[in-house]
Amino acid sequence: MSKPKKVLLAIIASFVASIALVPLGIVGSEYMPRTDESAIQVNLELPTGYNADKTNAALLQLEDYLQTVPEIEHYMTNVTTTQSNGKATLSLFGRSERSRDVWQIANDIRSFARDNMANVKLRVNEIQSSVTGVSGGRQLVRSPVQVELKGNSMEQLIADGHKVEELLRKTKGLKDIKSSYVQGMPELKVQVDRDKLRYYCASVDHIAQSFSAAIGGREAGVLANDAHNRGNDTDIYVRFAGSDGFGLEDVRNLPVRTSKGSVYLGDVATVSEGVGPITIRRVNKERIINIQANLTDRPLNEVLSELRKNLDSMDLKCSYDFAGQATSMNDSFKEMAMALSLSLILIYLLLAVLYESIFTPFIRMFSLPLGIIGGIFCLLLTGNTINLYSLIGILVMDGLVAKNGTLLLDYTLTLMHAGKSAREAIIEAGKVRLKPIFMTALTMVVGMLPTALAMSEGSETRVSMAWVIIGGMITSTVFTLLIIPIIFLWLAKHHPDKI
Repeated sequence: MSKPKKVLLAIIASFVASIALVPLGIVGSEYMPRTDESAIQVNLELPTGYNADKTNAALLQLEDYLQTVPEIEHYMTNVTTTQSNGKATLSLFGRSERSRDVWQIANDIRSFARDNMANVKLRVNEIQSSVTGVSGGRQLVRSPVQVELKGNSMEQLIADGHKVEELLRKTKGLKDIKSSYVQGMPELKVQVDRDKLRYYCASVDHIAQSFSAAIGGREAGVLANDAHNRGNDTDIYVRFAGSDGFGLEDVRNLPVRTSKGSVYLGDVATVSEGVGPITIRRVNKERIINIQANLTDRPLNEVLSELRKNLDSMDLKCSYDFAGQATSMNDSFKEMAMALSLSLILIYLLLAVLYESIFTPFIRMFSLPLGIIGGIFCLLLTGNTINLYSLIGILVMDGLVAKNGTLLLDYTLTLMHAGKSAREAIIEAGKVRLKPIFMTALTMVVGMLPTALAMSEGSETRVSMAWVIIGGMITSTVFTLLIIPIIFLWLAKHHPDKI
């Protein structure tokens, strides 16, 4: 306490340096930390038009490789309702029973597919069913990075989508790039010429009926007691032979009945080949394309900042927005900031009532910044990030570190009421309260170590919370014994009637 200005400047500098680590990207921020839950989901996508047999052959090739991975306990594969897509769900042995983590195994699967399954788009997702907002159980896996392109022109959306996909592939820390746009199935488009329809005294309904009857068939009766249908009645439909394989010229030569007789479809309509979309997605009446990617080893906020900068510099005709964890992270961080602010206000009001002073509780409020110094530096040293759990740790730490200042101030005021001066009282209180302050802080630090060391499966989510509490308890305990007396003595000297 002999050099209070130097002590204050040093601690203020430490606080500013710790806070600056976050916007500078030295300590990253993300929605949720990654967890090893011994489960992987693999999604295969073959070119549009491939049937279930070819998809099954690709899955069998993948199964041959999976049987050689010793960490896999069992797996299940299946062809989805979209025949060109397949899925494999893998369950690994417990983390204590294998030498490699889930991310190393997933990377090996990607390498195998890249080298041996050239015509297959493969996405590998490490399932995190215990993390809210990251995975919807073991059936639905969401990617942390999602860019949604919005616009009215499908052609422009597709063009911009290819640009964004290429950008994601070039961005460090991203993998498993996937677009919701899938090239459609080949189709034949029939465009009616209404002038020719009037000339032949025909209508669009005539064309629809003729086309439907030729390709889909027309009901011609019922075969009663069909022996091939277990004695049940069977509907009889009549259609052109080989109509399920008609080409462009076959469709043009389909007869259309009109009021003046029959004409060919090609006489009253233009038949052309094209590609039709498999699905059309809309949000707020706008068409969208969703482009997703998984993270490797970069924090989510760092990747989003780089993507936002690059997307703004690109010549995109469509608007874009981030979805998925980006939205969840922003919303959660705002709610946690609001909860922390509200907790500080409530604690201040409570202490103001207890101490019957508005200045004395103000001294105690410095405990939280002192704890934040250690919390953020501890995240830096352990390689963790600012996420929802570390913010919860800051909220919990605020209540824990408050008792240091409260113990010190309460006994100091008791001694002052007994007749001691402010300086004598704060020194005596520091000596008396030193042991209980250190003992409670040590108890909390030791109690949080098992959580910080992630000794159980899926416990990685709580690691950052534990390190924030440990670091905050250490620095707050040490700095409280320095800062609180300095601030208290300054108030006692300049505003003695306020204490």
